[in-house]
This record gives sequence, C-alpha cells and structure tokens, in this order.
Amino acid sequence: MKYALIVILLGLATHSYGQESVSKLPVYGSVSVGYGNTFFSVILSEKEERNDQRGFGRNDGITLATFYYWAPEKLRGLGIGTGVRAFVARPNNGSNQETYTYNYYHIGISIRDYFITKRFNDGLYVTANIGWGQGTEKYSFGNTNTREFQNALGITVLGGLGYSIPLNGNHNALNLDLSYEYSNRNAEITGNTDTVDFINSQISFNVGFTF
Repeated sequence: MKYALIVILLGLATHSYGQESVSKLPVYGSVSVGYGNTFFSVILSEKEERNDQRGFGRNDGITLATFYYWAPEKLRGLGIGTGVRAFVARPNNGSNQETYTYNYYHIGISIRDYFITKRFNDGLYVTANIGWGQGTEKYSFGNTNTREFQNALGITVLGGLGYSIPLNGNHNALNLDLSYEYSNRNAEITGNTDTVDFINSQISFNVGFTF
C-alpha cells in the first residue's frame, strides 16, 4: 500500500503544479490506474510453479502511475517527461493460510509520441519508459503468524500503445492504453554469495487523464 500512497501523493502534487504552469509552460500532468497481470521468469518462475502446486492463483493487481511531460509545439506531438509507476498485487492465497504478493515500482524517464496527429494529447500515441525501482516479494504464513520479505533492485523498461480523447481543448484528455513492462532486479538472498536475478514482465490495461 505504501507504493500506492506514494503514487497518489505525487499525482496530486503534479496536478497542482500543472494547473499553475499551464499558462506559462507546455507542461502536462498525467495520472492513470489500471489492471495488470505479472509473469515471472527464471527463479521467480520456479517459485510460481511450486506455488501453483500449493493452490496459489493468478499474480494480478492494480497499476498506478503519475508522470509529467514537457511538450512544446515545436516537438510536433512528442512529450518528454519523468514520473513513477507502481504495481500493487492482489493477495494470492494458497493452502495452509499462506499468502503471496510481489509488489514493485519504478521511477524514471518517459516519452509519449502522437505520431499521427502531431498534437500532444490528441489521438493515437506510443509511449516508452526506462527507470530504476524496487520489487518486494512477501510470504505470509497465517498458521504461524509469520512473514518473509525479499527486496530486489534493478531496471525496468516499458512500451505501450494508447489513445487520447481531448476534453475541453487539447490540454485535458482521457487516455486509454495497453502496456508491456519488463524488469530485471537483483536480490541478495541470505546464504547465497551471489545476487539472484528477479525477472518479471507485465501486461496491463490502463485508464487515465492528462491535464
């Protein structure tokens, strides 16, 4: 939940800044929420296979993001920005009162390009992010009232395709997008002299506003 709170607070701050700056600078704030499904690779995939045998289900949850973009008219629909994106997993319940979650976020830079209309915030667009962030794996064991945590740090890249519907002119818009995210993070595990790669990908559908 702390990731969600960070995203919401940054979004409110961005919204306030964007409103004050709209008449001065070509700055746009963007917030979104969506549904995502996580896919694991290598060691995380091996854990998932063991979890499946113990009754665990899908690794899905909510995506939250807030970014702001600098998009002057001379860039012809291209916006360059920065922000944060987070995933809050739905508790994945297994047998014996066990629960598994894998939450993650990244902070980084982003581009959004309206390559057809050449007008930012209007029509079809592609987007891409690259950033640095943390993933947190958590097991909860209800029968013993204990928890196990594992943190990992690393790089995330994201690509997406979306569509913006202008509202009240071109500075406000409703956005719909489909995104694919890939992350490779390093985890230090007790008893293991080498770091372990925590690799996951995600597909998500998101709804948001640009202002």
